[in-house]
Amino acid sequence: MLNQQMNTTLHAYIVLPMVLKVFKQDYAFFENEQLIAKIVYLDKLDTVIASVQDDLATVKKTIYNTYHMKVRNLGKQDGFIRYDWQTPDDSGDLLFTPEQLRDLTKDMMRLYLFGFLSRKVTPSNRAWF
Repeated sequence: MLNQQMNTTLHAYIVLPMVLKVFKQDYAFFENEQLIAKIVYLDKLDTVIASVQDDLATVKKTIYNTYHMKVRNLGKQDGFIRYDWQTPDDSGDLLFTPEQLRDLTKDMMRLYLFGFLSRKVTPSNRAWF
């Protein structure tokens, strides 16, 4: 049975790669747009992406080295996206609907953009035009 900390870490392990993917897609969108103020958005996304990458590395290290956990995405079955986890002493499944994963991803993104996981943005030296 997972304790609360292991469960939180496991959820972060599953959701953070999705968060990172969406932020990278947003970055590509803003990078290719002809917006005058796009530099502000790109600077914020640079900071957020670096933060998510750092946290994902920490979560992976915790999953592998502290909990000795193996996690597999078993794909979509009966409308649920299924994940399997194993530790030396225990194992189990996590089931999510696509909507649940979308909501978890949105919630996590908000934390990085506006919440307690947000970091101060360091302005870049990008040209405005």
